[in-house]
Amino acid sequence: MGCGAAAPTPYFLTTSQLVNIHGQLILIDCGEGTQLTLRQTKAKFQKINIILISHMHADHTMGLPGLIATMSLLGRRTSLNIWGPKELEEFVRRTWYLTGTHVDFEVKFHVNSSIGPNVVVDSESFMITSFPTKHRVPTCGFVIEEKEGVLSLKGHARKDYNLSHLDIQILKRGEDIVKKGEVIPNMFCMEKPPKCRKYAFAADTAFSPKVVEAVKGCNLLYHEATFETKDLDIAKKTLHSTSSDAARVAKDAGVNQLLIGHFSNRYRDLSQLFLEATEVFTNTSIAKENKTYLIE
Repeated sequence: MGCGAAAPTPYFLTTSQLVNIHGQLILIDCGEGTQLTLRQTKAKFQKINIILISHMHADHTMGLPGLIATMSLLGRRTSLNIWGPKELEEFVRRTWYLTGTHVDFEVKFHVNSSIGPNVVVDSESFMITSFPTKHRVPTCGFVIEEKEGVLSLKGHARKDYNLSHLDIQILKRGEDIVKKGEVIPNMFCMEKPPKCRKYAFAADTAFSPKVVEAVKGCNLLYHEATFETKDLDIAKKTLHSTSSDAARVAKDAGVNQLLIGHFSNRYRDLSQLFLEATEVFTNTSIAKENKTYLIE
């Protein structure tokens, strides 16, 4: 929804992403203007039930009070769960109070610690874990990971092997079955579940071994890449990353693909950021607003 840093401009909006996992919509960060982008992309944002806020900086939070107010104006009645820093609830509710905003559904705020890894959501089909990053204020990144699925019956197996309900239950446990003295291997009847996918969002951060450890083995890693190498001194002062820093994390963590974003407004041409990242980690892409990325 936004891939720029610090402030919205005609070139980039501030940080926000919408993740769809098994039909569940998760919003990560909510910079100013997020609800406009959600409308432009025709995203069904009333179906967002989980919001994750990485830290309290304005370019990650300023869109949140307005987005929730709009949800209420449009008739939302289902509850909404938000995880973020301890200051987040006061910020949002105080904004509503001062602007006379009424929200007609339950908003549940959950404090997410930035001290160490923390399980945020543990659902039937996926898990969300937060991890600390290295920034000027307490900040978290997030890993969204599918849980292993179950074996499924192949299309014609029931008929081909005259399977009973009991046979199918045994097969779903991963066991072979015996029919008329003949062993029927499980693999003849059952499909293995797809390999679990794993996505990591590394929010504002300087290069950190803790981030490397947290995102190991991800299919896709989003990592901030605010500066070019020539501006390394500014990156160190503000505790942000260069694109080569982001690529080092991807390489050291053994991820499949890197997506870089959170670009400084000083750059109109992102080609140098891309070049410096790909020199370290080849399979790198530049984040683009309104674009969908499939995690294979």
